[in-house]
Amino acid sequence: MANSKIALIYQRLVSLQEELKERNINLQVMDGGNYETLPEKLTELCVKNHVTHVYCNAEYEWDERQRDASVKNSLNKMDVAFATFHDTCLVKPTEIMNLKNEPYKVFTPYFKRWLEMTLRQLPGVPEKCSANDTGLKHSEDDNQYIESLISKTNRVGTGDSDAPNWPATASEITKKMNGFIIEFSPDYPKNRDIPSIEGTSKISPYLSIGALSPRQCLFHVLQEYGEDALSPEHGAYTWVKEIAWRDFYRYVMFHFPHVSRGLPFQKHYQYFKWENNQQHFDAWKAGETGYPIVDAAMIALKQTGWMHNRLRMIVASFYCKHLLLPWKWAEDYFMSQLIDGDYASNNGGWQWSASVGTDAAPYFRIFNPTTQSERFDPQGEFIKTWLPQLAHLSPKQVHEPSKHCDVQRLGYALPIVEHKASVARTKAQFKGFLAALK
Repeated sequence: MANSKIALIYQRLVSLQEELKERNINLQVMDGGNYETLPEKLTELCVKNHVTHVYCNAEYEWDERQRDASVKNSLNKMDVAFATFHDTCLVKPTEIMNLKNEPYKVFTPYFKRWLEMTLRQLPGVPEKCSANDTGLKHSEDDNQYIESLISKTNRVGTGDSDAPNWPATASEITKKMNGFIIEFSPDYPKNRDIPSIEGTSKISPYLSIGALSPRQCLFHVLQEYGEDALSPEHGAYTWVKEIAWRDFYRYVMFHFPHVSRGLPFQKHYQYFKWENNQQHFDAWKAGETGYPIVDAAMIALKQTGWMHNRLRMIVASFYCKHLLLPWKWAEDYFMSQLIDGDYASNNGGWQWSASVGTDAAPYFRIFNPTTQSERFDPQGEFIKTWLPQLAHLSPKQVHEPSKHCDVQRLGYALPIVEHKASVARTKAQFKGFLAALK
């Protein structure tokens, strides 16, 4: 998990403690240890406090499901009721199946059913109310634990310059979401691919830590635009579709648990031979590939913990299809850097880029990083922000500087691979692998 994400979680917990106090709820934070020890510790807490009901939100990864089953079993033995809610999905994974009563493997038919289901069960917003005395036994340790999180926040944060971008109170988070819905979502389809402008919502960090739910997102967008937001002609529709993709990757993880155990969705690809070039991997991570749009994106990621979605697609395609490196390495690296690191979405995205996942890009569909750069950063604004050594180059030169000048004298890298040769090698590798399976 990225340090920036840990910092955001701690900051959110500190704010949440104050927000819950206003509703007569004392936030108690317990260190549950690992997945094996948690059931016992939670049972002890329930016995100590005469708890009769335990509620939690579902997680869909394999280990988490086993943990929750173990918790339920332990609590049931003590006659403590255990119930699960589904806050990270608009539609529970078990509620959408195809005509054969099997899970969907392709997004488009899934999305059609998803839209039908969301409209059928979208809840209203409850009135704000306060709780009765919860009866939990409190100790000074509770407050000290929260205070220790504040000090940890200062140690693991990404820096003061990034803090204003990620507010942590409920009101600020909701304001950020609504600001996007009202001001930017109508133009989302045309602006979401341009990294140099504010065209995306930047609420994914809050979704990833549970500070915001997809249900809230859809509720607010429907409040603003009504059911027009679910029409393909409306700009917000594309944003709603992104929320559905998030649900879909959780759905895949639930029904096909092998993807959360390091295996590709298309299992035969576990035998595919990827390259093992550590130098190329290090150059990619450091933003020293010689392809400016890739390098600028990777440097921005390292410094801010954030990467624009179009750039994620570009750097992932370059990594998998130009460098032919194992997607699992990159999946782990992204999780270690992203403030919005989300296990299911990150796994699904990398498998898609590597052409080994569900609904994946065909192996022969390979982004040309230079043409992507020319199309989505035409003036080189994003590139020049993160690669100042290229700031004086013209829009024509900045996308492929090694063609126009001595980049090493500028303090920039030569391309580590040649585009056409790399693409040809990748296509041949995939084609040969698939032919051998027949």
